[in-house]
Amino acid sequence: MSNDTITQSEAARRAGCSRTTIQKHLASGRIIADGSRVNLISFNEWLETRDDVQHGVQPDVQPPLHPRVQPAPTGAPAPEQVAHIVSSQGEQSQLLSFNAARTLEQNAKARLKQLEFDERSKEVVEVALVAATIGKEYAAVRRKLLALPAEHSPSIHRCKTVADVQERLRVLITRALEELTADGGSTLPKGV
Repeated sequence: MSNDTITQSEAARRAGCSRTTIQKHLASGRIIADGSRVNLISFNEWLETRDDVQHGVQPDVQPPLHPRVQPAPTGAPAPEQVAHIVSSQGEQSQLLSFNAARTLEQNAKARLKQLEFDERSKEVVEVALVAATIGKEYAAVRRKLLALPAEHSPSIHRCKTVADVQERLRVLITRALEELTADGGSTLPKGV
């Protein structure tokens, strides 16, 4: 099964007509047949030129699948850029139908509204905010651990064996980390 063809039933569903109508256009050559299947490119071209479509009665045509196009790096894209999607090979472009372009626009607006809602409800947060907050947490841990030798060197000096020094350091580090945890908990934003 080729990705460039669809069944006659699927073509009829997309066009909002009967399978007999599709077969009639295949026989007349307006749509190109690929065996018993319908060539997708010729079908889309035929859909664009149809004048017997009853708008509001027949379903919108689903746009063909294309790879995602990266947004223009600066400013708003030119109208020509909005109307064309370049294939992954970069060799051919296909003009989007009005319905396909409208669907793409509505999907983009819906994704933006969903992101705004998620930001307001604290479901997502900015990466920079999380990185700054975690940086502050790590700095507090670092300061606390680096202060241990200066504060506790007399008690460490009194240790007789390496095992005593190791045990004393383990106790001091554990106590310092517990104090950091008890100092009001995390300063991470809500939801992180």
